[in-house]
Amino acid sequence: ISVTVMNPSGVWLNGAVSQMFHLMAVVCLACVVLKAIQLYWRKRKLLKIFKSFPGPPTHWLYGHLQMLQQEDELDNTASWAEKYPHCHPVWLGGFLVFLWINHPEYAKAVYIGSDLTSSFALCSSIGQGLLILNGPKWFQHRRLLTPGFHYDILKSYVTMMADSVHVMLDKWEQLITQEKSVELFEHVSLMTLDSIMKSAFSYQSNCQTDRSVPGDEQGEGWGSEGGGEWKGRGVEGAGLGCPQSLLLVPFRDDFGKMTYTTMCIKETLRLYPPVPAIARELSAPVTFVDGRTLPKGLTTCLYYSLQVFDPLRFSPENSAERHSYAFLPFAAGPRNCIGQQFAMNEMKVALALTLLRFEFSPDPAKPPIKIPQAILRSKNGIHLHLKKLQ
Repeated sequence: ISVTVMNPSGVWLNGAVSQMFHLMAVVCLACVVLKAIQLYWRKRKLLKIFKSFPGPPTHWLYGHLQMLQQEDELDNTASWAEKYPHCHPVWLGGFLVFLWINHPEYAKAVYIGSDLTSSFALCSSIGQGLLILNGPKWFQHRRLLTPGFHYDILKSYVTMMADSVHVMLDKWEQLITQEKSVELFEHVSLMTLDSIMKSAFSYQSNCQTDRSVPGDEQGEGWGSEGGGEWKGRGVEGAGLGCPQSLLLVPFRDDFGKMTYTTMCIKETLRLYPPVPAIARELSAPVTFVDGRTLPKGLTTCLYYSLQVFDPLRFSPENSAERHSYAFLPFAAGPRNCIGQQFAMNEMKVALALTLLRFEFSPDPAKPPIKIPQAILRSKNGIHLHLKKLQ
């Protein structure tokens, strides 16, 4: 005969643990249900707000993410801009929505009619620069940095920019072959990094020739230096990386004024914007020209549509008739790019010196594959055939 003696304290302990796990499960379930209810009401609120803003069909869960993650994203967004010429919502999933703006009057209402805050979701590793700061701290930093980008100061950087460009061009001479094209984006990225380090920090990085310099492969880690909102190598690097500006500038320009070259640069920035989407969070309600409104807290996104490359659209006579908010490669309003004149100067210097030494032709076997990220880039680089001018 065997006798089993139960420990009353052990039975009580097991029961207490069981009740605790049961309570935790109930609490977790309640939190999930509460969150689901919150998301449901948020979705209903957003649908009500954007009811007057028609847009492309959306998936109930993914929104437009599947179309935005394809290689032809820019083509998709261009077709949306044609179908919805003023603006349209874009859903990033089922509960996050932006109003994408395709019309200058809408852009004007956003940049003038409301105090704006940055809405960049960037990793904290870049630091608290102008790009992601808001409020009084942003204003203080902006005011401190603005004198450093005065026109007279920028003029003194031209010689340093030219030195960096010459180093890049000397490297290209060593890479010229009859058969193979040259991938230029890495070289341009290093050149802009070198130029920024010399101009903004008085530092001789030698990043174009010394392969041991940290981050020299793509200039990573330096793109947000100099105040955050100064796009650094993002604007001039991506701008110079677009083949249109190199291939379609004829040798009939006056390099003193660089009128036609400037037109080509602007058209390249319009067709292939280095920062393809400029997002801003509304800190106050905005009413658009047609009476439709957006409340405080929503995010707008200025996006550019693609058209035929035509530098003459920036001729003086054509520019005179253009809406002042129809071309915003450096954004507008108080949060515009603080380094836009620096970027334009560097692109002009680089193009002028490059076209005096080389002719370019595209590599039909390796056309650029556009991938819009923080800046517009080519998935496979920029491959061009180089021919040295005698």
